[in-house]
This record gives sequence, C-alpha cells and structure tokens, in this order.
Amino acid sequence: MASWRAFWLGLVLSPVAAFLVVAAGVIGASASGWGYAVGAAVTSAGLLTRRWRKRRGLTRVGLGLLLLVARARLLFVDGNGLHTLRLPDEGTRLTNRLVDERDGTLLAARALLLSGRIPRSDAREFIPALEGAFDRLRDAEGPVATPAIATWLGLQSPEAFDAVVIPPGGTASPEVAVVMLHGYTGNFAVYCWQMSRAARAISALTVCPSVGPSGDWWSRHGEETLERTFAWLARRGVRRVYLGGLSNGGVGVSVLAGRVAHPGLELRGLVLLSGASSKVPLPRIPVLLVEGKHDSMMPTRLMREVAHRAGRLATYVEVDSGHFAFLDRYEQCERAIASWLLERERGTST
Repeated sequence: MASWRAFWLGLVLSPVAAFLVVAAGVIGASASGWGYAVGAAVTSAGLLTRRWRKRRGLTRVGLGLLLLVARARLLFVDGNGLHTLRLPDEGTRLTNRLVDERDGTLLAARALLLSGRIPRSDAREFIPALEGAFDRLRDAEGPVATPAIATWLGLQSPEAFDAVVIPPGGTASPEVAVVMLHGYTGNFAVYCWQMSRAARAISALTVCPSVGPSGDWWSRHGEETLERTFAWLARRGVRRVYLGGLSNGGVGVSVLAGRVAHPGLELRGLVLLSGASSKVPLPRIPVLLVEGKHDSMMPTRLMREVAHRAGRLATYVEVDSGHFAFLDRYEQCERAIASWLLERERGTST
C-alpha cells in the first residue's frame, strides 16, 4: 500500500520536476537552481519506481540533495556588503535565502513576456540586460538574500517589512541616505544594488524597503512603511535623505513626498526613474527625472509634463530605451544619478 501511495505522489511531483528542469535550462539557472531541479527530478523518479521499497535509495538521494541545497543557502547566503533585513527590528527572514533571486526573476520575466504583460517595444533588451545586472551583482556581492520571496508570500507589513540595506564603503555612520521605492512585482536586491552604485558618489547609505507585489506605495500600507523607514534612518544618525522610486515606486514618491516627513530628516531631493504622477504637486525641492525615450508603460509625455511643472527645480534625462532604462542603459542612468547627487551635496557643504 505504501508503495502505491509513493507512486501516486511521484505522479503529482513529476510534472513539477520536469518543469523545473526545463526552466533551469531555459534561464541558465544558478548552481542552487539546478540543485533544486535535479533534486526534484531524482525524487520523483524514485517515487515512480514500481518496486519502491527496493529503490527507495533513489528517493533519499533526491530528498538529500534538496535539503543540502537549502541548508547551504541558509548558511552561506548573506552578501559582502548588501544585506536584506527585516525592519524596524533589524532581524532576518530565512525564507529570503532559499531561492536565488536571479532564477525567480528571470523565470518571471520570461513568463511576463510570453503572456504579453510587458510590451515588446519596451523589452527588446530586457532579458540580456537583466542577466548582465545579475552577473555584476554576483561578482560584487556573491550570493545574496532577496526580499521578493517574503513579498510574494504576503509577509510584508508596516510593522515588519524587508529592506535591502547597502552601506557606503569606508563610512561607518553616514549622515546621508538614498531611499528607493520599488515598482510592480516587488522589491529586488539587484535594483537596489544598482542604485547604491550611484549613491556611493556621496557616500550615502542605500535603503530599499518593501511593500506588496503591486508596488502600491500610495496606499496607507505604503505610507506607513516609508514613515517607519525614515524613523529607522533617523535613529541611525542619518540627517539628510534623497527619496527615489522606480516605475510604480516613482509614482509613490510623487504622492508621498508631500505627505511623509520626519523631524530629524531633511528631504534633499527626489529621483524619479521611469515613473511619476502628474496628478499631485511635487514639493518645492530638486527633482531628477530619468526616462526612456520609447517608454510605453510610463509614457514619456507624462514624465516631460512632470518635469515642466517642476520648472527650474527639475533635471530631466532621457535615454534611448524603453521602460527598463535603469537596466539596459544602466551606465547612463547611474552617471546621471551620481552627478545629480554630487551637485546637491556640494550645495549642502557651501
């Protein structure tokens, strides 16, 4: 009887295992991604063996491989300087270490392209650019935890939310921070790391908090999360902050910049990347807008309109890209952000 139960379990598991193996090949999975895929395949093969009692060793090998990969990631995934913390208590969620962000993100990106959720005109270089970004992140940081897992498990709340925290090199207690709000589909360490490369120009702490998968920062949930992020920064001795947002995060920045404040922090400027709202007035502080010339998901005319309304306080940068300019034109975007931040900080010191 036990052998037949195992056989039926194998029938259920085998399509999942086959999908994981095919997906690993399509996306060029990480070592841990291949480990999970092969472990699932071996486990299902062992369960499907008719003489299961005599072949149960195959199932044990598969399960052992799955446990070995999971244990290795729990023990060794942390990052060199990039850390994913649960704020405001600065704890960690072990679930965020289980899956390599590269594997899940590339798989989801291909699924979104196939489903037509991402316009082809915006995604001509999306996948190669995403792969390149993860390669650069791996070379710089090694394996890192991702807040995306807890986000999709519904674990983010204003009382306990994940944030990617990246301190500047060589500065123990920075007085300036860059906070970046993520876009649709959730928070990803790779985007925060790219922002931190620009923030290094002013030796700023980079913090990227998490809200739900839709990136609805304009909601009460999003507002409270940003309030608690600001309070956490003030407790750490930060005195000046720049607020940035990517896509839906840029819309959130437009809405929340006039709502959320902390008495211990000076909001020095806004960085809007491929996203803004033209329905609310921006506060009278400097704003940098970076936009792809061919962006159809966040129309270029909208970003130009926001820049026009901000007048002399606006710096508008347009690059030859679609909605994913921060990925496929990352060097131009990082230079633009770094130069703008440097100019603002020079104004502080004079």
